[in-house]
Amino acid sequence: MPYGRRMAPRRSAPRGSYAKSADTRRAILDAAIPAFAEHGPEGASTRGIATAAGVNQPALNYHFGSKDGLYRQCAEAIVDRFALSMGESTAPAVEFLAAGGSDAARAHALLNGVMHGLVDTLVASTDAQVWSGFVAREMHAPGEAFAVLYDRLWQPGTELAAQLIHAARGRRGGIETARLEAAMLISNLVAFTSGRRVTKKIMGWQEIGPDQLAAVRRSIARQVDALVAVVPGDE
Repeated sequence: MPYGRRMAPRRSAPRGSYAKSADTRRAILDAAIPAFAEHGPEGASTRGIATAAGVNQPALNYHFGSKDGLYRQCAEAIVDRFALSMGESTAPAVEFLAAGGSDAARAHALLNGVMHGLVDTLVASTDAQVWSGFVAREMHAPGEAFAVLYDRLWQPGTELAAQLIHAARGRRGGIETARLEAAMLISNLVAFTSGRRVTKKIMGWQEIGPDQLAAVRRSIARQVDALVAVVPGDE
């Protein structure tokens, strides 16, 4: 299925004689993502990115061609890292759907697994807290990276969840409704990315530790159960 292929991370750069080059690219991307997240593509300083990465400024052009090229590659890197983090939870779901996905109970369990993986990636991961600013900018003001994030992350991820919702309902109800519900289900976790500070303050949480993470998982599981239990048109 196309959404399964799109979410797969690209092959890692080879090691050996290419290790230094790959490590330099990684260092530049690690410095550029938070810079672009905070200042945007126009406001971020390539000199500042180079300094933070521990390289000279020409190295940015050598590896990425231009500032715009670096910005697009930041989006590609975010998707690759996201896919790597989500792989254990999404791979069984993709295989299940590719095989026809006829077992409703299995689809329900896989949907829970995907959502729990998403909680771990978006809520528990410190990396995601850095990515979220970059991603939020492209959501609110689409730019050079929007197509990358949409084609490789947002659309295939939402479609995967929608197909699992539809399968968990025994293919009853419309797929369009399942897509809407998948988008809304996933959007709940924005409260822990761009809205993290607000959510912590509302909940009175000083941090999001194991107990808080478990509470988020339970809440998402209840939402999944409620979605699967009600088939549009059968209410």
